[in-house]
Amino acid sequence: MKRCTRCILPGTFPGIEFDENGVCNYCLNYEPMKVLGERELERVLSKYRDKGDKYDCLVQLSGGRDSALVLHQIVKKYKMNALAVTCDFGAITPEGIRNIKRMVDILGIDHVWIRQDREKIRQSKENTKTKFHGWLKKPAINTIVPVLNSGDKTLELQMYNYAKKNKIPLIIVGSNSFEQEHFKTGFLGVFPDDRGEYSTYDKVRISLKFLMCFLGNSYNYRLSIFKEYIVAATVFFFESVVRPKGIEYVVFYDCIPWNEKEVLSTIYTQLDWKGASDDTTVTWRIDDAAYPLMNYIYYKLVGFTEHDEMYSRMIREGQITREEALERCMQDHKPRLAPIMEFLKELNVTKEQLDTALENYREKLQDHIVK
Repeated sequence: MKRCTRCILPGTFPGIEFDENGVCNYCLNYEPMKVLGERELERVLSKYRDKGDKYDCLVQLSGGRDSALVLHQIVKKYKMNALAVTCDFGAITPEGIRNIKRMVDILGIDHVWIRQDREKIRQSKENTKTKFHGWLKKPAINTIVPVLNSGDKTLELQMYNYAKKNKIPLIIVGSNSFEQEHFKTGFLGVFPDDRGEYSTYDKVRISLKFLMCFLGNSYNYRLSIFKEYIVAATVFFFESVVRPKGIEYVVFYDCIPWNEKEVLSTIYTQLDWKGASDDTTVTWRIDDAAYPLMNYIYYKLVGFTEHDEMYSRMIREGQITREEALERCMQDHKPRLAPIMEFLKELNVTKEQLDTALENYREKLQDHIVK
């Protein structure tokens, strides 16, 4: 498969074009990442240090690597009295739960779970099963994420409400620009900006395209599934409007440069953080049970996953070489069969059924997306 000669994006990546030297348009148009700087972070933190009713800030903790580093720095380096909060819709992995418990104990801080009740989690999982069976009957690369990652989209809003109720004035999260998955909506012809944000116009386009996909598959004709999509679309458009006022929101890596080696070195040595399991060297997304299956599907259909996009950004930022990125992708693309099989069992689908559906869809899809 043809890949960019500077990064590693393949010819199946949405919107890609190559010049006469084989360099892709994403590299040619790339602008180095900019951060606000530590001074800006300290300016915000100083406003709230020792000012909260009980806690200075709320730090979103998933069990993954980036939120782990954020929590460590906020508590140890910046001396904030932080409350760690985990939003769980029933998909956090055992590895993620283990990391959360271990980190909270080591740092000696308070932690709370924001969870849906059992009935909502059960219904969400039942909806996922129904949608995935429908997807196998009529596969569409545009709907892999909404089919499999059907967690309650109101959980972040609930985090805001929790902060407001408990008089916590500041929320800190650990998302970063290296891990923005532009390709997942790129197959719809819609791309976010470098921070993963969409314009209102693009939000409308995405919603309409997903609506057409929804209506095109009769397996989705269930009231509970329709409600799920309506809630997700409403939050997508209006969450910033319905969020409670008086809570400041900071993205840690908008201020402090994200560096994978520094992140992993700190959390391995200071927080006893562990990656997934012996079946992979991947340290990203180890806290979400859906991603091994999602990555398997993308790789089978288009020959790349989210790792190719992330490593390509790391190449452009000088964090890794192209050769290292290719070598890591060879490892990362190996299917994680244990979690995949466990998830498929929950969905009441065999791997043979999945592979047959992917094989039948792949040729038609690649004829469409490969120029």
